[in-house]
Amino acid sequence: MSANQKHYLVGYGSLLSHDSRSRHSNIFCPNMPITVNGWQREWLARGMAHLQTALGVSQVETASLNAVLLRIEQISPELRDREQDYQFIEVDPDSIVAARESGLAQAELANIRANPDTCKIFICANLNKIQASSQYPIYQTYIDTCLVGCFDMGVANFASEFIQNTHCWEHGWINDRHDCLYARPAIVTQQQHQQIDQLLEQHQVLEYRQETKR
Repeated sequence: MSANQKHYLVGYGSLLSHDSRSRHSNIFCPNMPITVNGWQREWLARGMAHLQTALGVSQVETASLNAVLLRIEQISPELRDREQDYQFIEVDPDSIVAARESGLAQAELANIRANPDTCKIFICANLNKIQASSQYPIYQTYIDTCLVGCFDMGVANFASEFIQNTHCWEHGWINDRHDCLYARPAIVTQQQHQQIDQLLEQHQVLEYRQETKR
């Protein structure tokens, strides 16, 4: 990558958490909350290395998802290893809207649009689209990591929007809080666990969670 080129990544899952991405993946950058139009978030990304189902995305014209815009130096070998079950797809900056509460995101997007040849935005789209199962479950500690990241955005209803515009909650979701199985968990307090469960129940998806250990 040339010295004047800038790369950005749309973080729509565990990368929402500053704690998780900094401690586990050495990604240090401020939160810039955004909405991305034309993409749908889904529990359909089969993770072969960690035997789990993670979040992925599909291009759907009428859909949108809330996320965080991350400045990265480059798509490094380490990042490609982290996202080995995904491909990096360039995103049109005009499909992205900054959260009104984030002047930083608004300014960054204005700069990106003014410099289309040197500023590129990417999203990680999953290579496989397979619903979760008992062999490849959704981990509650992964969900917790995503949602505490949403809490940190300082944007009203950001966590609720995350739940509402995420699809395919119905299969293979297990509660592993007593024995964390997710590889890059954020630090989550008991109070935050309660807040997360209240939101999941409010949006009528908590009923899909299995309380038995894997």
